[in-house]
Amino acid sequence: MRRRRRLLLIAACVAGLVSVGGIAGATLVRSPAQIAADTQAPAPSVITAPVVHQVLSRTVVLRGTFSDGRTISATPTSLANVPKDAGGTRLVVTEVLVHAGGAARAGRPLIEYSGRPVFALPGAIPAYRDLGPNDSGKDVVQLQRGLRSLGYGTGADPAGTFGGGTQRALKRLYSAMGYDAPRSDRVPGGVMLPSSEVVFVPSLPARVVSVPVAVGDDVKGPVVTLARGGMELTGAMDPADEGLVKAGMIATVLSETTGDTAHATVAGVGKLTTAKAGAENNGAEAGGGGADGGAYIPLQIKPDKSWPVAFDGQDVRITVTAAATAGAVFAVPEAAISSGADARTSVSVVGAGGKQRVVPVTTGVSADGMVQVTPSNHGLSAGDRVVVGQ
Repeated sequence: MRRRRRLLLIAACVAGLVSVGGIAGATLVRSPAQIAADTQAPAPSVITAPVVHQVLSRTVVLRGTFSDGRTISATPTSLANVPKDAGGTRLVVTEVLVHAGGAARAGRPLIEYSGRPVFALPGAIPAYRDLGPNDSGKDVVQLQRGLRSLGYGTGADPAGTFGGGTQRALKRLYSAMGYDAPRSDRVPGGVMLPSSEVVFVPSLPARVVSVPVAVGDDVKGPVVTLARGGMELTGAMDPADEGLVKAGMIATVLSETTGDTAHATVAGVGKLTTAKAGAENNGAEAGGGGADGGAYIPLQIKPDKSWPVAFDGQDVRITVTAAATAGAVFAVPEAAISSGADARTSVSVVGAGGKQRVVPVTTGVSADGMVQVTPSNHGLSAGDRVVVGQ
């Protein structure tokens, strides 16, 4: 009995193995028709993309660097005669009241040397002479305007004539700054303005470019330098973008260092320039040149408002909007546009069940791979799927 049971068990196992082997073998055996079906190319499929309704804009991105532009420096060369003159002729810095990057305001001391102030007043004509009683000229007109802008009226003095009213106004200014007004040698008790103590700047407040002295230094050169017209921004555009940017286009300026941004306008487009020539062009080459650091096209960028002081000396990114739609428009990927033998353009719209219909369109602004399209028969809606490939 034991032997019979053992033989039956062995026979059952053998039968199971044969059955499994048969099933496995069946999966490995394929007919020629099955092999051909498995190896043939898949059925063609259509690649689509949606029609969008949005504002399109083309931008040109470049680098730019801020420079000081035109500057003016104050270099005292003499000491004024004042009522409480303690004597001495040495010119030495006794107080520094501003710092580089700060603001110079009208009628406020910037530097003090040997107890005398150097201050700024609005005006385009440099202080080329001392002004005193009975002097006349355009520089006197400028002085009178500056005094009046600070609230110091010049009385009945004619424009351009340094009379008693101008003297009284000047004396009030010096008193407000905490100093005695310089005495004139021409008229007893008269008041004058030494050229060593004033710097005329076209626009105030002005940015302080540098203060190269410290208290105790002898005055041997400029004690303070101011920007005459504010900071200037010159961008360096890649020559490959020539023709895309024109004067009047809108620009956005970004400092990646500080995060500050400003809105601006392209004021001018220069000619193709090399880095060597740009080095002589007031810092234009500092923008980095073109894509290869060599040739570039300089752009003059003007702010909508005054440049923030934080931009001083910064290398910035300039984004110019070269073209934009006035509002939201229909747009499709460039690959969706087809041109026929008659040069007419169209897109293929995929409808329900995969059926396609051709919609004639007129193309417009292109940006970032998208193209503005205007359907000729209103046969296009946002969300429609257009063919971009197969």
